[in-house]
Amino acid sequence: MASFSRGFGPRLFLLVRQQQSPCECAAAQARQLLRARFSTSRLLQKVINKTARSATRVASQTKPVSPAAPKATPHAVPRPAPLKASPGVGAATAAATAAARGVARPSSFAEQLALRGRTLLYESPSHFWFRAGCFSSATFCVSYTVYQYWTVILHPPEGLMWWIPHAFGAILVFMAGMGAYFVMGAGRIVRSIEAVPASAVVAAKQLTGKTVTSTSPIYIEVATRRMAPFVPAKKHLLLPEEVQLPFRMYGVFSPDSQSSAGLPGHNQQQQRRRPMSLAERVRAERAAREAKEAERKYTMDHLLTAPFRDARKAFGTAWAGIKRSFSRDGFAKIQLGKQEYKMDVTGGWALDDGRAMDRLLAIRPNAMRAR
Repeated sequence: MASFSRGFGPRLFLLVRQQQSPCECAAAQARQLLRARFSTSRLLQKVINKTARSATRVASQTKPVSPAAPKATPHAVPRPAPLKASPGVGAATAAATAAARGVARPSSFAEQLALRGRTLLYESPSHFWFRAGCFSSATFCVSYTVYQYWTVILHPPEGLMWWIPHAFGAILVFMAGMGAYFVMGAGRIVRSIEAVPASAVVAAKQLTGKTVTSTSPIYIEVATRRMAPFVPAKKHLLLPEEVQLPFRMYGVFSPDSQSSAGLPGHNQQQQRRRPMSLAERVRAERAAREAKEAERKYTMDHLLTAPFRDARKAFGTAWAGIKRSFSRDGFAKIQLGKQEYKMDVTGGWALDDGRAMDRLLAIRPNAMRAR
C-alpha cells in the first residue's frame, strides 16, 4: 500500500501539472501578443535583435576560424554582435524609427510656402488707362508751361502790360507742379508680390560671389512700375518684416467690397469686418453664379445691342482710369524698407483673399491714424 501510494503521488503531480501547463502557456502567449501589438518600442527591439542574430549567424558561417583560437566550451552561449557592427542593421533601425515617429512637418506658414517654391501673393489689375491719363495730363501741363514761358515771359508781345508776365509766372509755376504731380503718379505702383524660398535666393547670391545668411525661410519679391513708360518693372527683394501694410488685406479683394474701395472710411470698415461663415460664402457664390448666368442670357437674347454695351463698358473703363489719375482713389500706401509705394486695392488678385499677406507681412503701426 505504501509502495502504491509512493508511485501514484508523482504520477498525480505530473498529471495535474500537464493539465495546468497549456492554460499557462496560452495566457503567456496572449500577453506576449498584446505586448507585441501595443508596444512599438518592444516590436522595434524584437526586429533589431532578430536582424542582429541573422547577421551574426551569416558572419560566423562565412568567416574562417583561426587555428590559434581557443575552442568554445559546450556551455558557452554565443552573444549577438553589437548593432554598429552591421551597416544594414543601422539603416533598418533608422527607417523603423522614422516610420514610428512620423515625418517632420513645417511648423509655420512661411515654411510651407518655402516648400512650394515661388508663390504669387498679389497681382495688380491693368493700369493702362490710369497711366495713359497721367502721361496725357502731364504732357498737356508741361507743353502749356513751356509755350507760355516762351511767348509771354521771354518774348512778350508789344504793348503788353508789365504785370501780365508776373501774373503768368504764378500760373506757369502751378501748371509745372501739376505736370510733376501727374508724372509722379504714374510710378511707384506695386505690380506683383511673390514669396521666394530663401534657399533659392542664397544659391543665386552664391553664384555671383556674394555670401548671404538668411534667418527667414522666405523672401518677399515686390515688382514695381517705374515712372517712365515702356520700362521694365523694378524688383525689390526684402525680408517679410521689411514689407509693411497699412491695414489687413483680408476682405479687401472680395467682389462685394470693390464698389466701396475708394470711399472714405473704407479701410476702417474692412478692419471691423468679420470673416464670412461657410453658409454666407455659399450664398455669395450662388448669387454671383446666378448673376453671371442672367447676364449671359440677356446678352444672347439681345445680340444686336451687344456692341453698344461693350463700347459703353470700354469707355466707362477708360473714363474711370483717367478720373483716377486726378484723384488717385483706391490706392493703399505700403512701405518697402524705408520707401513708400502704392498698391491698388480696387481690383487685382490676392492669394486666399488677402489672408496670405496678412499672415506673412507686418501691419504698420498707427497707419490708419496717420491717414
